[in-house]
Amino acid sequence: MAEIGLGRQIAYGSGQVAGQVFRDVPSLLLLFFLTTVLGIAPAVAGLAIFVPKFMLGVGCDMAVGVFSDRWLARFPRRWWLLIGAVGAPVAMLLLFHVPQGSESLRLGWVVAAFSLYMAVFACFSVPYLALSGDLASDSRSRTLLMAWRLVFTAVGVLTAGALAPALVQRFGGGQPAYESMALMLAIICPVSLVIAFFGSGGAVVTAAPRRRLSLRAAIGVLLRPRFAVLMAANLLQLAGSGMGYAAMLYFLTYNMQRSDALQLVGGIVLTMCIGIVIAQPLWVWVARRFGKSRGFVAGSLLYAAGYLVWGVFPMAPLPVIFGFALVAAIGNSGWTMNGFAMLSDIAADDAPHAGLYSAAWIAADKIGFALGGSLLVGLVLSGFGFDAVRAMAGQPQSAQALTGVMIAFTVAPPLLNLFGAAVLGLWGREAQAG
Repeated sequence: MAEIGLGRQIAYGSGQVAGQVFRDVPSLLLLFFLTTVLGIAPAVAGLAIFVPKFMLGVGCDMAVGVFSDRWLARFPRRWWLLIGAVGAPVAMLLLFHVPQGSESLRLGWVVAAFSLYMAVFACFSVPYLALSGDLASDSRSRTLLMAWRLVFTAVGVLTAGALAPALVQRFGGGQPAYESMALMLAIICPVSLVIAFFGSGGAVVTAAPRRRLSLRAAIGVLLRPRFAVLMAANLLQLAGSGMGYAAMLYFLTYNMQRSDALQLVGGIVLTMCIGIVIAQPLWVWVARRFGKSRGFVAGSLLYAAGYLVWGVFPMAPLPVIFGFALVAAIGNSGWTMNGFAMLSDIAADDAPHAGLYSAAWIAADKIGFALGGSLLVGLVLSGFGFDAVRAMAGQPQSAQALTGVMIAFTVAPPLLNLFGAAVLGLWGREAQAG
């Protein structure tokens, strides 16, 4: 296999900008948009996001994973990125262009548009992840490739978490502002995918023999202990991260009483991106010196500490708040990078099933973020009495509702992360041996 050079590593990593934008924009903004702009109750809005993400998203992920393996000889994985480049702008624009009408009409539009969004997301995200095993020749190279992917994850997070809210604030904060924001992102996403497409050419491995897997056989592959334990730990982490991400704007707006929440979230996300980037050499060293599994656990502990302390001191000065965010981001980058690196090792050791592993991993990402970032947050907010009508009118929430926001942002995310670390810490070594 030809060794992938620095230029191709960077070009491959750039594709993560589109993946991160597609992942994070709905997670950060869609629930907030549906509740505070359209006035839909949090539990109902959360369900409208969760259903297509869980049902259609997972199904499309698995289908694309299987077909990207089966068709590899005549349709290399990199060509799937061009499908995403064509579909991404359409899906992004439709998601926030919700027509006027009854609540049922608007909810139906959101479900349909988000279903298309998830199908497009699957078409490029699953083959993109599987490409890492094709491009890198050994475990160390795959770790470096994942480090570059995490660097561009920071760019994507910055685009989705800082630029997108800033654009909404800049354009006035109502539905037309969200529509204008979507138009800008509809330009950025296909550009990153086209760069990744050209950057991943020339170093792809020869296609493995095609294998037609039955559903039972595919499930058997995914239940192998080495993958299943990592998947379970990652799923818990993602559910926690999804809750924290989706609840952030609520926490800034209501618990921290910031009228500039859409602007402030950009500074917080920028701080987190800095943490992700500067931490990559650290986590590469930790993985090499202590092992990827221990790096995963260490990152989880650091992430949980950042959020728990933030919850204890919500009214701390802004520089201190940024410090909490920085600590959490450094921890997040640790478990994320080491998780992807372990996945790449598994996929490389079982190349004929690389697409299947990648599909399951992306599906878990979507399930975890949907479960945490829409369904659980929506249920917690509604359960504690968050009033969408008052939110739409710009009025404050009750003390009980503020408790719900606090739980959704600073209590549940670190607890879920710690559970994920415990799963990998307790059973990961045994699974690796198996």
